[in-house]
Amino acid sequence: MAFPGDAKERRVFHRFQVRTIPAFAGSSELDFWENLVLKVGQQEPVVRNAIVALGTLHEDYQKRNGKYSQDMIADPSYQQALSLYGKALRQLNQRLFEGNSSSAKLALISSILFTCFEVLRRNNMSAIIHYQAGMRELTRQIKTTRENDMTSFQSSPTVTEFRAIPQDELDVLLRVFARYDVQACTFAKPRAEALAVNLPLPPPAVMTLSQVKMHLDNLLISIYQFIKSDLAMYRYWPVSAVPSDWLLRRDEALTTFETWLTAIESFFQHPPNPPPTTNPPILPPQESKPLLGLRMQVRVGLILLKTSIATPAETAFDAFLPDFDDMVTRIESLADSLALPPAQPLDNESTTFTMELGILHPLFFVAIKCRDWGVRRRAIAALKRGGREGVWEGPIVAVVAEWVARLEEAGVEVGACIPEEKRLHEVRKDVDYEGRRVLVEATRSTDLVAWKAWAVVRESVPF
Repeated sequence: MAFPGDAKERRVFHRFQVRTIPAFAGSSELDFWENLVLKVGQQEPVVRNAIVALGTLHEDYQKRNGKYSQDMIADPSYQQALSLYGKALRQLNQRLFEGNSSSAKLALISSILFTCFEVLRRNNMSAIIHYQAGMRELTRQIKTTRENDMTSFQSSPTVTEFRAIPQDELDVLLRVFARYDVQACTFAKPRAEALAVNLPLPPPAVMTLSQVKMHLDNLLISIYQFIKSDLAMYRYWPVSAVPSDWLLRRDEALTTFETWLTAIESFFQHPPNPPPTTNPPILPPQESKPLLGLRMQVRVGLILLKTSIATPAETAFDAFLPDFDDMVTRIESLADSLALPPAQPLDNESTTFTMELGILHPLFFVAIKCRDWGVRRRAIAALKRGGREGVWEGPIVAVVAEWVARLEEAGVEVGACIPEEKRLHEVRKDVDYEGRRVLVEATRSTDLVAWKAWAVVRESVPF
């Protein structure tokens, strides 16, 4: 594919296609990266400079094996990437000021590239600002476009529809933004950007691998529309006070989500590949980790949904020990098959960076919600082998999980059940890369009857 620019920019563009796109394209985002981004990048200097900036930064990142230090800021390659990034930002602002017809599309594509750039250089707050602004503008455009296509007898939906199968470029863009929103929600974001997602029943009897990837994304996005909504407030309410429509919606959603997950797991156990076989499909390493991770993400989402209403005690999670054990066992098996070594925070990465949500959030969830001493420690050990997935860094969140375990297990006999009053509920984390520490805030109930009084524990945890 021809690309304007000098020899160095053309080399970076080629490397972007070969190395950067596989790292950033999720399981169902190839249409965006391989078609839309590359096509527009050939035509528009704004996107072209954003491509070269991200490609340059990714090359620098890989040369350093992901290792972070303050010295890297002065490195010429890193400075060049920042210069190209700044140039793309200025060009985009100029185009938006001019206000021509293509500016909105450029802004949406660029906001995704800028988000990836900020995540790769570990500036997560700026990444959230970029994707949120882009996503909200995109939903506005979709609403306007679809309103114009409606007849006078049709009413305009209040929430933007997320189409299970993309039908146009706006749908392709929305899928990328929605996946980034789920990732932000798993890490720290309290609410999801509202979308209307419809998962039909029953699931298809026969699916291809590409369809399974698409449906897994649809399923996870749909689950987080519930988890990160008003539903979250009802965990500490008595069931008699919870609106009946929320109980009904939650139970119907669980039925739908579990049916879909069963169908997807059936694909991996008994794939419809001729000749008939009972062996799971053999996936390349770059696909096996995120595909297992997405299925574990869904399982975590189902546990959160099951404990979302009138389930205030942390001991409720003890009932899911078989699920926790199975998730860790499957991830350990994957890590062994890929020969993933343990790593220290911000040290050389042996596991390739990916923007894809994978195994790290499920492992962290198990590490802080499973109070079985053995399973918890296995989850923490697996986190250290998990590498980096977008904003999630396994070795760093392992430090947070160890901190949670120390607080909960202090004064408790090894292997004994951790009392409810010692268990932490919500755990918030903010990574300070320059200070090499995590600012952690957690809540612990001091009222085990009405669940209205809380103690807050704050600590700066070094790594």
